[in-house]
Amino acid sequence: MRSRSHSTRLTVSGTGMSSRNLLPAVGLSALAQAAPLLTNLVLTPYLIRRLGLDRFGVWSLILVLLATLTVLDGGIGASLARFHARHAARGDREGAGRLVFGSLAVFVGLGAVVTCLCLALTPTLVTALDVPTRLRDEAGQLLLALGPLLTLALASNSAVALLQANARFRALAGVSGGSCLAYAVAVTALIDHGPDLPLLAVLAAGRYLLVTLGGLAIGARHLRIRRPLLPLRAERRDFGGYAARMQLSGFTVFLNGEIDALVIAALLPVRYVGIYAAGYQAATALRSLPLYAFPPILTRMTHVYARHGLVGAAREFHLLQPRWLPLVLTYGVVTMAAVGLAVQVWLGTALALSGAVAAVLLTGYSVQVALTGIRTCFVRAVGRPGLEARYSWFSTAVNLALTVPLTLLFGVVGVVLATALGIMAGSVYFVVLCRRLAGLREQRLPRRWPAATAAATAVAVLGDLLVLRLGLHGVLPLLLAGLPVLTGLALATALLLPELQPSRPPEVEEAP
Repeated sequence: MRSRSHSTRLTVSGTGMSSRNLLPAVGLSALAQAAPLLTNLVLTPYLIRRLGLDRFGVWSLILVLLATLTVLDGGIGASLARFHARHAARGDREGAGRLVFGSLAVFVGLGAVVTCLCLALTPTLVTALDVPTRLRDEAGQLLLALGPLLTLALASNSAVALLQANARFRALAGVSGGSCLAYAVAVTALIDHGPDLPLLAVLAAGRYLLVTLGGLAIGARHLRIRRPLLPLRAERRDFGGYAARMQLSGFTVFLNGEIDALVIAALLPVRYVGIYAAGYQAATALRSLPLYAFPPILTRMTHVYARHGLVGAAREFHLLQPRWLPLVLTYGVVTMAAVGLAVQVWLGTALALSGAVAAVLLTGYSVQVALTGIRTCFVRAVGRPGLEARYSWFSTAVNLALTVPLTLLFGVVGVVLATALGIMAGSVYFVVLCRRLAGLREQRLPRRWPAATAAATAVAVLGDLLVLRLGLHGVLPLLLAGLPVLTGLALATALLLPELQPSRPPEVEEAP
Protein backbone atom coordinates (compact mmCIF):
# COMPACT_ATOMS: atom_id res chain seq x y z
CA MET A 1 0.00 0.00 0.00
CA ARG A 2 1.31 3.50 -0.85
CA SER A 3 2.27 5.89 1.89
CA ARG A 4 -0.24 8.33 3.31
CA SER A 5 1.79 11.39 2.27
CA HIS A 6 1.83 10.25 -1.34
CA SER A 7 -1.92 9.62 -1.38
CA THR A 8 -2.67 13.22 -0.48
CA ARG A 9 -0.62 14.59 -3.40
CA LEU A 10 -2.20 12.69 -6.24
CA THR A 11 -2.60 14.37 -9.59
CA VAL A 12 -5.24 13.18 -12.02
CA SER A 13 -3.61 12.30 -15.32
CA GLY A 14 -4.65 14.61 -18.08
CA THR A 15 -6.89 16.81 -15.96
CA GLY A 16 -4.66 18.68 -13.53
CA MET A 17 -6.90 17.71 -10.59
CA SER A 18 -4.53 17.70 -7.61
CA SER A 19 -5.05 18.47 -3.95
CA ARG A 20 -3.44 21.83 -4.54
CA ASN A 21 -5.91 23.04 -7.17
CA LEU A 22 -9.04 21.38 -5.78
CA LEU A 23 -10.20 24.65 -4.17
CA PRO A 24 -10.00 26.71 -7.41
CA ALA A 25 -11.87 23.91 -9.18
CA VAL A 26 -14.59 24.07 -6.52
CA GLY A 27 -14.85 27.84 -7.02
CA LEU A 28 -15.21 27.55 -10.79
CA SER A 29 -17.69 24.70 -10.41
CA ALA A 30 -19.67 26.94 -8.07
CA LEU A 31 -19.76 29.71 -10.66
CA ALA A 32 -21.01 27.31 -13.32
CA GLN A 33 -23.78 25.86 -11.18
CA ALA A 34 -24.73 29.14 -9.51
CA ALA A 35 -25.43 30.87 -12.81
CA PRO A 36 -28.86 29.23 -13.46
CA LEU A 37 -29.92 29.70 -9.84
CA LEU A 38 -28.93 33.35 -9.78
CA THR A 39 -30.69 33.87 -13.09
CA ASN A 40 -33.91 32.43 -11.65
CA LEU A 41 -33.60 34.56 -8.52
CA VAL A 42 -33.26 37.69 -10.63
CA LEU A 43 -36.03 36.82 -13.08
CA THR A 44 -38.66 35.49 -10.64
CA PRO A 45 -39.91 38.89 -9.36
CA TYR A 46 -39.87 40.21 -12.94
CA LEU A 47 -41.87 37.24 -14.25
CA ILE A 48 -44.41 37.46 -11.43
CA ARG A 49 -45.02 41.12 -12.28
CA ARG A 50 -45.16 40.56 -16.04
CA LEU A 51 -47.07 37.29 -16.15
CA GLY A 52 -49.24 37.56 -13.04
CA LEU A 53 -49.32 34.99 -10.26
CA ASP A 54 -51.68 32.58 -12.06
CA ARG A 55 -49.64 32.52 -15.27
CA PHE A 56 -46.41 32.28 -13.26
CA GLY A 57 -47.97 29.32 -11.43
CA VAL A 58 -48.53 27.56 -14.75
CA TRP A 59 -44.90 28.20 -15.77
CA SER A 60 -43.71 26.92 -12.37
CA LEU A 61 -45.78 23.77 -12.84
CA ILE A 62 -44.17 23.11 -16.23
CA LEU A 63 -40.72 23.54 -14.68
CA VAL A 64 -41.69 21.06 -11.95
CA LEU A 65 -42.76 18.53 -14.59
CA LEU A 66 -39.51 19.12 -16.49
CA ALA A 67 -37.44 18.65 -13.34
CA THR A 68 -39.35 15.47 -12.53
CA LEU A 69 -38.80 13.97 -15.98
CA THR A 70 -35.13 14.96 -15.89
CA VAL A 71 -34.71 12.97 -12.69
CA LEU A 72 -36.61 9.99 -14.11
CA ASP A 73 -34.22 9.43 -17.02
CA GLY A 74 -33.15 5.93 -16.05
CA GLY A 75 -30.29 7.25 -13.90
CA ILE A 76 -28.29 8.12 -17.02
CA GLY A 77 -27.74 11.81 -16.28
CA ALA A 78 -26.63 11.14 -12.71
CA SER A 79 -24.17 8.45 -13.87
CA LEU A 80 -22.44 10.29 -16.71
CA ALA A 81 -19.97 12.29 -14.57
CA ARG A 82 -18.66 9.15 -12.87
CA PHE A 83 -18.16 7.19 -16.10
CA HIS A 84 -16.68 10.14 -17.98
CA ALA A 85 -14.22 10.56 -15.09
CA ARG A 86 -13.29 6.89 -15.34
CA HIS A 87 -12.68 7.22 -19.09
CA ALA A 88 -10.56 10.31 -18.41
CA ALA A 89 -8.47 8.43 -15.82
CA ARG A 90 -7.76 5.73 -18.41
CA GLY A 91 -7.26 8.10 -21.32
CA ASP A 92 -10.07 6.29 -23.14
CA ARG A 93 -11.29 8.94 -25.60
CA GLU A 94 -13.14 6.39 -27.75
CA GLY A 95 -15.11 5.15 -24.73
CA ALA A 96 -15.99 8.75 -23.85
CA GLY A 97 -17.17 9.32 -27.42
CA ARG A 98 -19.40 6.25 -27.33
CA LEU A 99 -20.80 7.40 -23.99
CA VAL A 100 -21.71 10.84 -25.35
CA PHE A 101 -23.24 9.45 -28.53
CA GLY A 102 -25.20 6.77 -26.70
CA SER A 103 -26.55 9.11 -24.03
CA LEU A 104 -27.71 11.65 -26.61
CA ALA A 105 -29.50 8.91 -28.56
CA VAL A 106 -31.35 7.82 -25.41
CA PHE A 107 -32.29 11.41 -24.56
CA VAL A 108 -33.78 11.98 -28.02
CA GLY A 109 -35.84 8.82 -27.59
CA LEU A 110 -37.09 9.91 -24.16
CA GLY A 111 -38.10 13.28 -25.55
CA ALA A 112 -40.06 11.61 -28.35
CA VAL A 113 -41.90 9.36 -25.88
CA VAL A 114 -42.84 12.33 -23.68
CA THR A 115 -44.05 14.28 -26.73
CA CYS A 116 -46.34 11.42 -27.78
CA LEU A 117 -47.74 11.11 -24.25
CA CYS A 118 -48.38 14.85 -24.06
CA LEU A 119 -50.21 14.80 -27.39
CA ALA A 120 -52.57 12.18 -26.00
CA LEU A 121 -52.95 13.47 -22.43
CA THR A 122 -52.77 17.27 -22.62
CA PRO A 123 -56.54 17.95 -22.38
CA THR A 124 -56.86 15.62 -19.41
CA LEU A 125 -53.82 17.07 -17.64
CA VAL A 126 -54.91 20.68 -18.10
CA THR A 127 -58.28 19.88 -16.56
CA ALA A 128 -56.89 17.76 -13.71
CA LEU A 129 -54.37 20.42 -12.65
CA ASP A 130 -57.04 23.09 -12.06
CA VAL A 131 -55.63 25.54 -14.63
CA PRO A 132 -57.86 28.62 -15.08
CA THR A 133 -59.92 28.49 -18.28
CA ARG A 134 -58.25 31.58 -19.77
CA LEU A 135 -54.82 29.94 -19.43
CA ARG A 136 -55.63 26.47 -20.73
CA ASP A 137 -54.51 27.11 -24.30
CA GLU A 138 -51.11 28.37 -23.11
CA ALA A 139 -50.78 25.48 -20.67
CA GLY A 140 -51.54 23.02 -23.46
CA GLN A 141 -48.86 24.56 -25.68
CA LEU A 142 -46.33 24.32 -22.86
CA LEU A 143 -47.14 20.65 -22.30
CA LEU A 144 -46.57 19.94 -25.99
CA ALA A 145 -43.16 21.61 -25.69
CA LEU A 146 -42.22 19.43 -22.72
CA GLY A 147 -40.66 16.65 -24.82
CA PRO A 148 -38.22 18.87 -26.76
CA LEU A 149 -37.39 20.76 -23.55
CA LEU A 150 -36.60 17.45 -21.83
CA THR A 151 -34.29 16.32 -24.63
CA LEU A 152 -32.37 19.61 -24.60
CA ALA A 153 -32.15 19.73 -20.79
CA LEU A 154 -30.75 16.19 -20.62
CA ALA A 155 -28.37 16.85 -23.51
CA SER A 156 -27.03 19.92 -21.71
CA ASN A 157 -26.43 17.76 -18.61
CA SER A 158 -24.43 15.36 -20.78
CA ALA A 159 -22.20 18.17 -22.03
CA VAL A 160 -21.75 19.48 -18.49
CA ALA A 161 -20.77 16.02 -17.20
CA LEU A 162 -18.10 15.72 -19.91
CA LEU A 163 -16.47 19.00 -18.87
CA GLN A 164 -16.72 18.22 -15.15
CA ALA A 165 -15.12 14.80 -15.52
CA ASN A 166 -12.16 16.29 -17.37
CA ALA A 167 -11.74 19.16 -14.87
CA ARG A 168 -12.64 21.80 -17.48
CA PHE A 169 -14.31 23.94 -14.85
CA ARG A 170 -13.16 27.28 -16.21
CA ALA A 171 -14.70 26.51 -19.59
CA LEU A 172 -17.82 25.16 -17.89
CA ALA A 173 -18.23 28.39 -15.94
CA GLY A 174 -17.97 30.37 -19.17
CA VAL A 175 -20.53 28.23 -21.01
CA SER A 176 -22.99 28.21 -18.14
CA GLY A 177 -22.65 31.92 -17.37
CA GLY A 178 -22.84 32.95 -21.00
CA SER A 179 -25.97 30.92 -21.70
CA CYS A 180 -27.71 32.27 -18.59
CA LEU A 181 -26.81 35.84 -19.46
CA ALA A 182 -28.19 35.41 -22.97
CA TYR A 183 -31.39 33.90 -21.54
CA ALA A 184 -31.87 36.67 -18.98
CA VAL A 185 -31.35 39.39 -21.59
CA ALA A 186 -33.80 37.71 -23.97
CA VAL A 187 -36.47 37.30 -21.28
CA THR A 188 -36.31 40.92 -20.14
CA ALA A 189 -36.33 42.14 -23.73
CA LEU A 190 -39.08 39.93 -25.14
CA ILE A 191 -41.42 38.90 -22.31
CA ASP A 192 -44.17 41.46 -21.78
CA HIS A 193 -47.66 41.46 -20.32
CA GLY A 194 -49.88 38.86 -21.97
CA PRO A 195 -49.76 35.26 -23.21
CA ASP A 196 -45.97 34.92 -23.43
CA LEU A 197 -45.56 31.44 -21.91
CA PRO A 198 -44.81 29.64 -25.22
CA LEU A 199 -42.15 32.24 -25.99
CA LEU A 200 -40.67 31.71 -22.53
CA ALA A 201 -40.40 27.99 -23.28
CA VAL A 202 -38.56 28.74 -26.55
CA LEU A 203 -36.08 30.94 -24.69
CA ALA A 204 -35.49 28.22 -22.10
CA ALA A 205 -34.87 25.71 -24.89
CA GLY A 206 -32.35 28.12 -26.40
CA ARG A 207 -30.40 28.25 -23.13
CA TYR A 208 -30.15 24.45 -22.98
CA LEU A 209 -29.06 24.36 -26.62
CA LEU A 210 -26.28 26.88 -26.00
CA VAL A 211 -24.94 24.82 -23.09
CA THR A 212 -25.07 21.60 -25.13
CA LEU A 213 -23.31 22.97 -28.21
CA GLY A 214 -20.77 24.98 -26.25
CA GLY A 215 -19.95 22.13 -23.87
CA LEU A 216 -19.53 19.53 -26.60
CA ALA A 217 -17.40 21.89 -28.70
CA ILE A 218 -15.05 22.57 -25.79
CA GLY A 219 -15.00 18.92 -24.70
CA ALA A 220 -14.35 17.58 -28.21
CA ARG A 221 -10.62 17.19 -27.44
CA HIS A 222 -11.54 14.50 -24.88
CA LEU A 223 -13.57 12.49 -27.40
CA ARG A 224 -12.83 10.27 -30.37
CA ILE A 225 -15.83 9.28 -32.49
CA ARG A 226 -15.26 5.94 -34.18
CA ARG A 227 -17.37 2.93 -35.01
CA PRO A 228 -19.12 1.43 -33.18
CA LEU A 229 -20.84 4.66 -32.20
CA LEU A 230 -22.80 3.18 -29.30
CA PRO A 231 -21.24 1.72 -26.13
CA LEU A 232 -20.08 -1.88 -26.33
CA ARG A 233 -22.11 -4.64 -24.68
CA ALA A 234 -19.84 -4.83 -21.63
CA GLU A 235 -19.94 -1.04 -21.30
CA ARG A 236 -23.72 -1.02 -21.55
CA ARG A 237 -24.00 -3.70 -18.90
CA ASP A 238 -21.65 -1.89 -16.51
CA PHE A 239 -23.26 1.50 -17.09
CA GLY A 240 -26.80 0.12 -17.02
CA GLY A 241 -26.34 -1.58 -13.66
CA TYR A 242 -24.90 1.56 -12.12
CA ALA A 243 -27.55 3.80 -13.72
CA ALA A 244 -30.38 1.55 -12.51
CA ARG A 245 -29.22 1.97 -8.93
CA MET A 246 -28.86 5.71 -9.44
CA GLN A 247 -32.40 5.81 -10.81
CA LEU A 248 -33.72 4.14 -7.66
CA SER A 249 -32.12 6.95 -5.72
CA GLY A 250 -33.26 9.58 -8.21
CA PHE A 251 -36.86 8.44 -8.03
CA THR A 252 -36.87 9.29 -4.35
CA VAL A 253 -35.87 12.84 -5.27
CA PHE A 254 -39.19 13.03 -7.07
CA LEU A 255 -41.07 11.52 -4.13
CA ASN A 256 -39.31 13.76 -1.58
CA GLY A 257 -39.48 17.01 -3.54
CA GLU A 258 -41.26 17.41 -6.84
CA ILE A 259 -44.34 15.47 -5.75
CA ASP A 260 -45.07 18.16 -3.14
CA ALA A 261 -45.79 20.61 -5.95
CA LEU A 262 -47.96 18.09 -7.78
CA VAL A 263 -49.97 17.40 -4.62
CA ILE A 264 -50.52 21.14 -4.17
CA ALA A 265 -51.49 21.47 -7.83
CA ALA A 266 -54.08 18.71 -7.45
CA LEU A 267 -55.64 20.07 -4.25
CA LEU A 268 -55.31 23.86 -4.48
CA PRO A 269 -55.64 26.59 -7.15
CA VAL A 270 -52.64 26.76 -9.43
CA ARG A 271 -51.38 30.03 -7.92
CA TYR A 272 -50.38 28.07 -4.80
CA VAL A 273 -47.92 26.16 -6.95
CA GLY A 274 -46.19 29.48 -7.60
CA ILE A 275 -46.15 30.29 -3.88
CA TYR A 276 -44.65 26.89 -3.11
CA ALA A 277 -42.24 27.16 -6.04
CA ALA A 278 -40.82 30.45 -4.76
CA GLY A 279 -40.05 28.95 -1.34
CA TYR A 280 -38.75 25.74 -2.87
CA GLN A 281 -36.54 27.74 -5.23
CA ALA A 282 -35.04 29.72 -2.34
CA ALA A 283 -34.38 26.58 -0.27
CA THR A 284 -32.85 24.59 -3.12
CA ALA A 285 -30.69 27.55 -4.18
CA LEU A 286 -29.22 27.84 -0.70
CA ARG A 287 -28.83 24.07 -0.42
CA SER A 288 -26.98 24.02 -3.73
CA LEU A 289 -24.13 26.30 -2.65
CA PRO A 290 -22.22 23.59 -0.74
CA LEU A 291 -23.09 21.06 -3.44
CA TYR A 292 -21.07 23.07 -5.95
CA ALA A 293 -18.04 21.31 -4.51
CA PHE A 294 -19.33 17.90 -5.63
CA PRO A 295 -18.09 17.72 -9.25
CA PRO A 296 -14.38 18.32 -8.51
CA ILE A 297 -14.51 16.19 -5.35
CA LEU A 298 -16.23 13.33 -7.20
CA THR A 299 -13.74 13.61 -10.08
CA ARG A 300 -10.78 13.51 -7.71
CA MET A 301 -12.17 10.71 -5.53
CA THR A 302 -12.96 8.58 -8.59
CA HIS A 303 -9.35 8.85 -9.71
CA VAL A 304 -8.04 8.14 -6.22
CA TYR A 305 -10.19 5.01 -6.09
CA ALA A 306 -8.99 3.94 -9.55
CA ARG A 307 -5.38 4.12 -8.34
CA HIS A 308 -5.57 3.18 -4.67
CA GLY A 309 -8.79 1.28 -4.19
CA LEU A 310 -11.22 1.50 -1.29
CA VAL A 311 -8.54 2.32 1.28
CA GLY A 312 -7.36 5.35 -0.67
CA ALA A 313 -10.91 6.64 -1.19
CA ALA A 314 -11.69 6.19 2.53
CA ARG A 315 -8.55 8.11 3.46
CA GLU A 316 -9.65 10.91 1.12
CA PHE A 317 -13.03 11.00 2.89
CA HIS A 318 -11.37 11.35 6.31
CA LEU A 319 -9.31 14.27 5.04
CA LEU A 320 -12.34 16.17 3.74
CA GLN A 321 -15.23 15.37 6.10
CA PRO A 322 -13.80 16.96 9.32
CA ARG A 323 -13.79 20.34 7.54
CA TRP A 324 -17.00 19.80 5.57
CA LEU A 325 -19.27 18.92 8.51
CA PRO A 326 -18.80 21.97 10.80
CA LEU A 327 -18.72 24.50 7.97
CA VAL A 328 -21.83 23.12 6.25
CA LEU A 329 -23.77 22.81 9.51
CA THR A 330 -22.96 26.41 10.39
CA TYR A 331 -24.00 27.53 6.92
CA GLY A 332 -27.25 25.57 7.26
CA VAL A 333 -28.21 27.00 10.65
CA VAL A 334 -27.51 30.59 9.59
CA THR A 335 -29.33 30.41 6.27
CA MET A 336 -32.29 28.51 7.75
CA ALA A 337 -32.75 31.24 10.35
CA ALA A 338 -32.53 34.04 7.77
CA VAL A 339 -34.28 32.62 4.70
CA GLY A 340 -37.84 33.42 5.83
CA LEU A 341 -36.96 37.09 6.17
CA ALA A 342 -34.95 37.07 2.94
CA VAL A 343 -37.88 35.69 0.92
CA GLN A 344 -40.10 38.50 2.22
CA VAL A 345 -37.44 41.04 1.21
CA TRP A 346 -37.25 39.38 -2.21
CA LEU A 347 -40.97 38.97 -3.03
CA GLY A 348 -42.84 41.04 -0.43
CA THR A 349 -44.51 40.28 2.88
CA ALA A 350 -47.61 38.95 1.07
CA LEU A 351 -45.55 35.85 0.23
CA ALA A 352 -44.43 35.17 3.79
CA LEU A 353 -45.78 31.63 3.39
CA SER A 354 -43.10 31.03 0.77
CA GLY A 355 -40.53 32.01 3.38
CA ALA A 356 -41.94 29.47 5.85
CA VAL A 357 -41.78 26.75 3.20
CA ALA A 358 -38.16 27.66 2.48
CA ALA A 359 -37.14 27.62 6.17
CA VAL A 360 -38.66 24.19 6.85
CA LEU A 361 -37.15 22.61 3.73
CA LEU A 362 -33.75 24.17 4.35
CA THR A 363 -33.61 22.66 7.84
CA GLY A 364 -33.84 19.17 6.37
CA TYR A 365 -31.53 19.98 3.47
CA SER A 366 -28.82 21.32 5.78
CA VAL A 367 -28.64 18.12 7.82
CA GLN A 368 -28.71 16.05 4.64
CA VAL A 369 -25.88 17.91 2.91
CA ALA A 370 -23.68 17.99 6.01
CA LEU A 371 -23.97 14.26 6.71
CA THR A 372 -24.26 12.81 3.21
CA GLY A 373 -22.29 15.22 0.99
CA ILE A 374 -18.81 13.69 1.01
CA ARG A 375 -20.28 10.23 1.59
CA THR A 376 -22.29 10.57 -1.62
CA CYS A 377 -19.11 11.34 -3.58
CA PHE A 378 -17.47 8.34 -1.90
CA VAL A 379 -20.14 5.74 -2.73
CA ARG A 380 -20.45 6.99 -6.30
CA ALA A 381 -16.69 6.94 -6.79
CA VAL A 382 -16.34 3.36 -5.52
CA GLY A 383 -19.29 2.15 -7.59
CA ARG A 384 -21.75 1.56 -4.73
CA PRO A 385 -24.71 3.85 -5.58
CA GLY A 386 -27.04 1.20 -4.20
CA LEU A 387 -26.25 2.52 -0.70
CA GLU A 388 -27.42 5.96 -1.77
CA ALA A 389 -30.61 4.41 -3.12
CA ARG A 390 -31.21 2.55 0.15
CA TYR A 391 -31.00 5.66 2.29
CA SER A 392 -33.10 7.62 -0.20
CA TRP A 393 -35.88 5.05 -0.06
CA PHE A 394 -35.70 5.06 3.73
CA SER A 395 -36.19 8.85 3.59
CA THR A 396 -39.14 8.41 1.26
CA ALA A 397 -40.81 5.86 3.53
CA VAL A 398 -40.57 8.21 6.53
CA ASN A 399 -41.80 11.11 4.39
CA LEU A 400 -44.84 9.24 3.11
CA ALA A 401 -45.73 7.99 6.59
CA LEU A 402 -45.72 11.55 7.96
CA THR A 403 -47.28 13.45 5.06
CA VAL A 404 -50.96 12.83 5.82
CA PRO A 405 -50.93 13.53 9.58
CA LEU A 406 -48.66 16.59 9.27
CA THR A 407 -50.67 17.99 6.36
CA LEU A 408 -53.87 17.66 8.40
CA LEU A 409 -52.19 19.52 11.27
CA PHE A 410 -50.23 22.23 9.42
CA GLY A 411 -51.51 22.43 5.84
CA VAL A 412 -48.97 23.30 3.14
CA VAL A 413 -46.20 23.68 5.71
CA GLY A 414 -46.99 20.17 6.91
CA VAL A 415 -46.23 18.80 3.43
CA VAL A 416 -42.69 20.19 3.47
CA LEU A 417 -42.21 19.35 7.16
CA ALA A 418 -42.77 15.68 6.33
CA THR A 419 -40.18 15.99 3.57
CA ALA A 420 -37.63 17.61 5.90
CA LEU A 421 -38.05 14.99 8.63
CA GLY A 422 -37.81 12.19 6.09
CA ILE A 423 -34.53 13.32 4.58
CA MET A 424 -33.00 13.93 8.02
CA ALA A 425 -33.88 10.39 9.13
CA GLY A 426 -32.52 8.97 5.88
CA SER A 427 -29.27 10.91 6.27
CA VAL A 428 -28.59 9.32 9.65
CA TYR A 429 -29.24 5.89 8.12
CA PHE A 430 -26.75 6.66 5.33
CA VAL A 431 -24.07 7.40 7.93
CA VAL A 432 -24.66 3.93 9.39
CA LEU A 433 -24.48 2.27 5.95
CA CYS A 434 -21.18 3.95 5.05
CA ARG A 435 -19.64 3.01 8.37
CA ARG A 436 -20.49 -0.63 7.67
CA LEU A 437 -19.04 -0.41 4.16
CA ALA A 438 -15.66 1.18 4.80
CA GLY A 439 -15.44 2.37 8.39
CA LEU A 440 -16.27 5.99 7.51
CA ARG A 441 -16.52 7.86 10.80
CA GLU A 442 -17.35 11.34 12.02
CA GLN A 443 -15.14 13.38 14.31
CA ARG A 444 -16.46 15.66 17.00
CA LEU A 445 -17.47 19.17 16.07
CA PRO A 446 -14.91 21.85 16.95
CA ARG A 447 -15.09 23.23 20.47
CA ARG A 448 -15.91 26.72 19.17
CA TRP A 449 -18.69 25.55 16.86
CA PRO A 450 -21.73 26.38 19.09
CA ALA A 451 -20.51 29.90 19.92
CA ALA A 452 -19.41 30.64 16.34
CA THR A 453 -22.72 29.45 14.89
CA ALA A 454 -24.81 31.37 17.45
CA ALA A 455 -22.89 34.60 16.77
CA ALA A 456 -23.24 34.20 12.99
CA THR A 457 -26.97 33.50 13.27
CA ALA A 458 -27.56 36.58 15.43
CA VAL A 459 -25.73 38.83 12.96
CA ALA A 460 -27.67 37.42 9.99
CA VAL A 461 -31.13 37.62 11.56
CA LEU A 462 -30.74 41.09 13.05
CA GLY A 463 -29.34 42.41 9.79
CA ASP A 464 -32.18 40.97 7.71
CA LEU A 465 -34.77 42.34 10.14
CA LEU A 466 -33.33 45.81 9.57
CA VAL A 467 -33.42 45.35 5.78
CA LEU A 468 -37.05 44.13 5.95
CA ARG A 469 -38.04 47.21 7.94
CA LEU A 470 -36.85 49.39 5.05
CA GLY A 471 -39.90 48.19 3.10
CA LEU A 472 -37.96 47.60 -0.12
CA HIS A 473 -38.53 44.45 -2.21
CA GLY A 474 -36.85 42.89 -5.23
CA VAL A 475 -33.47 41.57 -6.29
CA LEU A 476 -31.35 44.52 -5.14
CA PRO A 477 -32.87 44.54 -1.61
CA LEU A 478 -32.31 40.76 -1.58
CA LEU A 479 -28.63 41.34 -2.29
CA LEU A 480 -28.61 43.82 0.58
CA ALA A 481 -30.21 41.18 2.82
CA GLY A 482 -27.42 38.81 1.86
CA LEU A 483 -24.74 41.06 3.35
CA PRO A 484 -25.59 40.29 7.02
CA VAL A 485 -25.66 36.59 6.20
CA LEU A 486 -22.26 36.75 4.53
CA THR A 487 -20.91 38.79 7.44
CA GLY A 488 -22.14 36.22 9.93
CA LEU A 489 -20.69 33.33 7.93
CA ALA A 490 -17.34 35.12 7.60
CA LEU A 491 -17.29 35.65 11.37
CA ALA A 492 -18.05 31.98 12.04
CA THR A 493 -15.41 30.84 9.53
CA ALA A 494 -12.76 33.03 11.15
CA LEU A 495 -13.57 31.53 14.55
CA LEU A 496 -13.60 27.94 13.28
CA LEU A 497 -10.58 27.91 10.95
CA PRO A 498 -7.93 27.47 13.68
CA GLU A 499 -9.63 24.20 14.67
CA LEU A 500 -10.00 22.93 11.10
CA GLN A 501 -6.35 22.29 10.33
CA PRO A 502 -5.47 18.96 8.70
CA SER A 503 -5.33 16.08 11.13
CA ARG A 504 -4.14 12.50 10.76
CA PRO A 505 -6.91 10.39 9.21
CA PRO A 506 -7.96 7.30 11.17
CA GLU A 507 -6.61 3.98 9.95
CA VAL A 508 -9.15 2.18 7.78
CA GLU A 509 -9.23 -1.37 6.53
CA GLU A 510 -10.56 -2.35 3.14
CA ALA A 511 -13.84 -4.23 3.45
CA PRO A 512 -14.10 -7.52 1.55
